[in-house]
Amino acid sequence: MSENEPNAKNLQSLLFNYLINYLTENHNRNRSNLVTRVNRQVYEDFFDVCRKLGLVSQRGRANIALEALMQLTVEKFKDAPRIVQTTLFYKPTISIEEKVEVNIAQKLEIKLVKKDLARILQRLEAKQGNQDFLQSRLRELLPKAIRIYDKTSDQEIEKLLTKLDKWV
Repeated sequence: MSENEPNAKNLQSLLFNYLINYLTENHNRNRSNLVTRVNRQVYEDFFDVCRKLGLVSQRGRANIALEALMQLTVEKFKDAPRIVQTTLFYKPTISIEEKVEVNIAQKLEIKLVKKDLARILQRLEAKQGNQDFLQSRLRELLPKAIRIYDKTSDQEIEKLLTKLDKWV
């Protein structure tokens, strides 16, 4: 953690104080040998940091500092709720949206169809103009609109088609 992070100093002082107290209280405690596998570079870096902080002076004391960190973790998180990783039990669903390349002519066609559908819907709802003519114009335009919607899955066309459903 860098010192620029908001809680870095609080966490650093918490760990430092905890390690000092733990080392003082458990300095002469009987310990049995336990073998754990730790990345050598991580252990060396940990020892160097502990030595710089003045927590340990001998290599064997780094084990006590490591033990203190383990104990701190146990104390802080022993009452934490158990976390179950659901991805192990349930197959994740991934939705992939395919990009559809649309050329200029298709873009123009999409705009014209949207404009025509919106105009017809507006006039049908407002009962303006000849209703039979609007119905026939809608029947002519629907196959084109459905074809475009199938290709592009355009949300505006979908909304317009849903609204026009009652007029068909």
